[in-house]
Amino acid sequence: MLAAFSDYVVPLQPDADSFKAALSSRGFNPEASFVAVDGGDIIGFWNVATRNTKRYLIGSGTRIGHRGRGLASHLGMAAINAAEDAGAESFWLEVIEGNTGAERLYQKLGFDVTRKLDCYRLHHPSADPSRCELSDFGTVAQAIQRYSTWEPTWQNATETISGLPLTSFLHDKGGAIIGAGGLVHQIAASDPSALADLLAAAATVGSLTLVNVESADSVLCSLLQELGGDRFIVQSEMRLSLPNLS
Repeated sequence: MLAAFSDYVVPLQPDADSFKAALSSRGFNPEASFVAVDGGDIIGFWNVATRNTKRYLIGSGTRIGHRGRGLASHLGMAAINAAEDAGAESFWLEVIEGNTGAERLYQKLGFDVTRKLDCYRLHHPSADPSRCELSDFGTVAQAIQRYSTWEPTWQNATETISGLPLTSFLHDKGGAIIGAGGLVHQIAASDPSALADLLAAAATVGSLTLVNVESADSVLCSLLQELGGDRFIVQSEMRLSLPNLS
């Protein structure tokens, strides 16, 4: 994975523990995943997660010296065929805007864009954190579900994050769930001022990162921009509908 991502559009070189934790939390399923091997060395991979009747591409890549041979396409087809054989109904992934090679591959495999997603870095938001209080995960998750107008992507879904070390803030108009390093997994409120309060309460580490905010959420995106947030990535969520063969 480190070799395949060494020239990635966004630097991604996690240590072994972080990599294993990400695979585990997202539901990595070795039986749904595939690798390409040359002389005993892994030269390409599709790491796939499963959840109910859905499959999700956690990550894929090919070592630099082995690209241009169609390995990614063959790995993708193997993963899709395995999903169909298992009776899966859909396959999901995200791809960074500008990664044209991957975008073309996924389109060739039959994936369609379902929505656009923004990623932000936000430093020292100023609002009134006193209007927020620490609460338990379940209570805050219910508050977020009440006010949110869109579903979080796979990596931020309640099923994914429920086993992680988290801090949950409750506001009388919404809530926020924060992970390690100031990663905002979920946030929603009934008005912009409540969102600003939640962001201020969440910024206990001094800065926040919001990954995969739905671009169509004009209230949250506008607030992040007003607070000086840096939109550093735009992604496309893509879905492939599968025939249910079960």
